[in-house]
Amino acid sequence: MRAARIIVNPTAGNGKALKLFHALKPYLASEDVEICQTEQPGHATQLAREVANESDLTVVSLGGDGTHHEVINGLMPEGKAIFAILPAGTGNDFVRALDYPHTPREMLEVALHGPLRMLDLGQVNGQFFLTVSGVGFDAEVAGWVNQHEKHGSGTWIFLRAILRHLVSYRAQPMTVHAAGASREEKTFMLALGNTAQYAGGMRICPDARPDDGMFQVIWVKDLTRLSVLPLLARVFRGTHVRHPRVETFPADQLRVEGPDTLWVHADGEIVGHLPATFQVKPKAIRVRTGPVPS
Repeated sequence: MRAARIIVNPTAGNGKALKLFHALKPYLASEDVEICQTEQPGHATQLAREVANESDLTVVSLGGDGTHHEVINGLMPEGKAIFAILPAGTGNDFVRALDYPHTPREMLEVALHGPLRMLDLGQVNGQFFLTVSGVGFDAEVAGWVNQHEKHGSGTWIFLRAILRHLVSYRAQPMTVHAAGASREEKTFMLALGNTAQYAGGMRICPDARPDDGMFQVIWVKDLTRLSVLPLLARVFRGTHVRHPRVETFPADQLRVEGPDTLWVHADGEIVGHLPATFQVKPKAIRVRTGPVPS
C-alpha cells in the first residue's frame, strides 16, 4: 500500500484542478503516491471508499469543495484513513480553515506530510459535510449554481446567483427543534457551520470552529427585500450576526421542518429536501493541515 492516494477531479474549478495537477507532477515523481482520476459524479466517493479502512493511508482530494464532499463521504463513517486536500475549485472554502500555504509545492508538502488534527464533521440526513449546511435562500442559490456552468471567481458566481434569486425568493415557515425546544418562524435562511466560510469566502458562520464539537447556527428571520442586499454585504465581514433579524446560537444537533420542496445543501452541494436533521460528529477524522494553531 502506498503512502497516499490522490483523487483528482479533472473537471473541478473550470480547469483549475488540471492546472494544479500538472504543476505538481514534477514533485509527485519522488513521492510514494497513487493517482486516481474521477470519471463521473460520485466516482470520488467510490475511490475513497475503496481505501477508507487503511489507517496509514492519506487520501488527498484534488478539486473543489464538491470533490472534497464526495471524498469525505467515501471515507466515512469508518474515518480510519487520513484526509487531506489540494484546493482547486470554485469556492475553496474548506481550505480556509486549515492554514494552508499558497504555492503548489508547499500545498503538496502539507497534503502529504503536514501535521494531523482531529476535526469535527457535520452530518445531515445521512450525508457528511465539512463546511456549512443549511436551508432557505442559500440552498436555493446553491442549487442554481450547481445546475449552471461555473465561470469566473467563486465569489462572483455566487453573487450572480444571489441577484437572480432576490426577485423571486420569499421567506418560508420553518420549525426549528433544538435543545429540547421548538420554535416556528418565517425564515429567510438557516445555516449551520462546522467552519466559518462558504460561497468563496463569505463568513456566514464567523465563529464556527471545526474542533469544538458544535455548530454555529445562523437563523435569519423574514426580511424586507430592501434589507437583503445590505445584510448580505455584511456577511463578507461576518458582521451580519449583529443584525436584529439574525439569531445565532451553538448546537450539536438540530432538526428543521418546513415545506418539503425546499432544498438542503451541504458543502454547496444539494443533498435533499426538508425535513432535515443535523448533527455534529466530534473529532471524526484526522486531517492534514498547515501549522497547528497555538
